[in-house]
Amino acid sequence: MSASRIRILEDGALEIVDPRWEDAELLRALDPGYEVRSEPLEGFTGPRFQSMRDFGCGYATAEIEPAPLDRLWAMHNYALDAWRRSEAAVCASGEQSILALKCEIARRLLRRCVLCARRCGVDRTAGDRGFCGLDAEAILAESFVHIGEEPPINPSHVISLAGCGLRCRFCQQSSLLFPEARSRTPLNRQTWETVDTGLARSISFLGGNPDESAPAILDFLHSAPSQFSLPVVWNSNAYSSPETLALLDGVVDVYLPDLKYADDACAKRWSNAEGYYQAAQGAIRTMTEQGVLVIVRILLLPGHLECCHLPALEFLARLPRLPLVSLRGQYSPDWRIADRDGRMASRLPAEELARAGAAVRALGLALIE
Repeated sequence: MSASRIRILEDGALEIVDPRWEDAELLRALDPGYEVRSEPLEGFTGPRFQSMRDFGCGYATAEIEPAPLDRLWAMHNYALDAWRRSEAAVCASGEQSILALKCEIARRLLRRCVLCARRCGVDRTAGDRGFCGLDAEAILAESFVHIGEEPPINPSHVISLAGCGLRCRFCQQSSLLFPEARSRTPLNRQTWETVDTGLARSISFLGGNPDESAPAILDFLHSAPSQFSLPVVWNSNAYSSPETLALLDGVVDVYLPDLKYADDACAKRWSNAEGYYQAAQGAIRTMTEQGVLVIVRILLLPGHLECCHLPALEFLARLPRLPLVSLRGQYSPDWRIADRDGRMASRLPAEELARAGAAVRALGLALIE
């Protein structure tokens, strides 16, 4: 839906940001050894949301529509427990699926929005916009096959959505932070016509950030072709609410949270996020408890090894279920970073990337190379 983004680095080298399938030839011209790396997604047998769509929740539409939100959550938790025990079969006549129930709860949450950890509480169904800039509609920014993701999910057809609960001053997709300024291309069932299941090995929701658009994404998945068989990847900023993660339980096949900070002062200064680390810790812990692959991505920020990245890795190493770790060293001083911002105004030193990699291995975590 948009052109590739290319940076010229200080040494004259070219860097393609978020490379897509059509960039592969250029990448091989720049580096003859370049290859699109993939590896099997261990344990994956089919998208979980498809079973959520077939599995009855035990209630009909006439019971769900008038129920208050707390009653819907009780229905949801009962049905999800049954799904985990495989105690029910395909939806009976008149019965709604668990996925349909999740869609209804997600729409209710828009009335007093708590879809991200900022918990604005605005009524997005009335046209109010939260900090993310979104009303009730999810706005599609890009849809293409990305060839630079982690090997278990690469290549991935990415569905990039506008809106985010953070304001990272170094955001490389800053245009997505202001949905009201974009042309409104909604995410809906017609978007399936753009999804390439021939070249892609997964489908990823990102942005911006996908949490704030979760109701529309769940509706989108509910309308998926019955033959769709790729894993669903949730690529987020880890500033997630418990409610959104509960709705994603049984839907997402791979979580890909970007753990940005372990110091709340850094989170406030660089991303205008209150209480980021506690929210991210809780979110990642919950993700690992849902029985799916979790790949924690860390975009290494210059000068933040001691205050943020090493403590974050120590937290990950203490989790009962260890995630994989993906270190990213391609930080660029984008958007609102200026010379006065000190080390954040430069690229990441090679020694900081090396130290982070050594720390991952010393802590017993698995590093995606």
